[in-house]
Amino acid sequence: MWKPIHLDHILDSYSPFSVRVLGSLILWIALIFSAIWISLTYLPADWVTVGADRNELIRFFLINPSLLLGLILLFWFGFEWSFIPVFLSMFIIGFFSYLEFYWAILFALSFVFSLTIYALVYHCLSVRYDLRSLTSVVIFILTSFVASTAGSLGAFIWSFAHNLSATETASLWNGWWTGTFLQSLLIVGPTLFVFSPTIESFKDKWFDIPGRVQVSTKWVYSAVIMVTVVIAIFIYSGDYLAKQQLAETILDMQSQTRASIIGSLESFEIITWVSIWIILCVGLGGIFLVGSWNIELQRKVKERTQKLEQAEAELKSSLGEKVVLLQEIHHRVKNNLAVVIALLDLQYMRSDDESTKHILSDSKARIKSMAFVHETLYQTENFSKIELTSYLSRLSDSISSTFRKSDKDIDIKLDIEDLNLEMGRAVPLGLIVNELIVNAYKHAFKGMKKGEIKVAMFKRGKEIELHVSDNGNGIQEKGKIMKSKSLGMTLIKTLSRQIKANFEVESEPGKTDFRVTLKKEMEAVA
Repeated sequence: MWKPIHLDHILDSYSPFSVRVLGSLILWIALIFSAIWISLTYLPADWVTVGADRNELIRFFLINPSLLLGLILLFWFGFEWSFIPVFLSMFIIGFFSYLEFYWAILFALSFVFSLTIYALVYHCLSVRYDLRSLTSVVIFILTSFVASTAGSLGAFIWSFAHNLSATETASLWNGWWTGTFLQSLLIVGPTLFVFSPTIESFKDKWFDIPGRVQVSTKWVYSAVIMVTVVIAIFIYSGDYLAKQQLAETILDMQSQTRASIIGSLESFEIITWVSIWIILCVGLGGIFLVGSWNIELQRKVKERTQKLEQAEAELKSSLGEKVVLLQEIHHRVKNNLAVVIALLDLQYMRSDDESTKHILSDSKARIKSMAFVHETLYQTENFSKIELTSYLSRLSDSISSTFRKSDKDIDIKLDIEDLNLEMGRAVPLGLIVNELIVNAYKHAFKGMKKGEIKVAMFKRGKEIELHVSDNGNGIQEKGKIMKSKSLGMTLIKTLSRQIKANFEVESEPGKTDFRVTLKKEMEAVA
């Protein structure tokens, strides 16, 4: 594939005084001056005269040093390395051949136009340029033909500027495009075939070659418009020069014949038909480039789709393995906690001290609240969120069975919205609920045979409110309980701070309400 090394990439990637940069620039400048000197030396002295030999013209364009150098630099290094030596050489030739300054510029641009055709084709098509496949050979021949005829528009600028006849114009034009076309086939092509692998190895060794820039529809349309504008400039210039030549012929009709006028018209007719041919080539080439770009785009889309599907399949397989692994982890944690609970039960049954039994019972309830989280996660595939309705229902049933007394009828009611909470906050919240329900069982219903504990949770704007209330005796000194340093109250306040929740209590005889308010989404900690 064509892998140009852009000049700005080299200057940005390496130090200005490195061997790569200085060596490249010095060699490039030396080639520019060499191309100019050889072109001036090699230029036939009589190529614009009536008796100019067509074979001599073909020979000049066949060995045209600047264009030959430009084409090789284009394929091996990039467009900006090639167009400067070509433009300068041809501009100097035009200027020293008595062309006006602006016509010399247009004359030189005709050669650059030829290079542009090559650059557009090989930038848009993913095809080898070293002619090592049948497709690359065919593309190279067709591109060379179009580029040769496109660049030969400069012949008409030269012709009209030097007042050449139709015969001389046709001879110049034929020698021009034939010579440049043969140069591409007989010299440039074999050179690329023989030396390109070595040059590419050298580039890979010494330079960090940038990735291929993707061709977009906008880029293709811009290129086609640019080429069309250039052709329009040549047509307009030819029309202007032809009309100027015709006007001069009419003013000097006393010394001219009708053949001179007819010759001028024939010259203009030649440039018209050649321009039409170039426009057709550009139009068809533009269609071909857009079609090729579309095919290439479809191929890349298909290739990337296959890679994405493969990556998706691998991701699903990996995700399935991780789901199984996480389920197993939660299952084992639940089992380990169950073992701890069983050990506490054994210790509970062996103990005769009531205070020790109370401590063991409270510890077992706390551990169960954590075990229910892992059991809930084990039974679901969503490991980031805990479904609170199921979790708190299991937790309240477990506490009720643990602290139920035969002489009291205490009922737990749940009123919980469909809410999910991440594990990092679900575990602390479950421990808070555990402490509040256990506290209500122990202290709220002294002297009462019947009671009710209600657990409610709902959304209020951007917050979640948890209420654990009872219809027991109430708290005589509300401020005192908030300052209590008991283990249960210390746990509640510590866990509330951990999940950044507000903890409040309201109490009166017949109703006590503990309220925990927290944000729906946990804020990031800086």
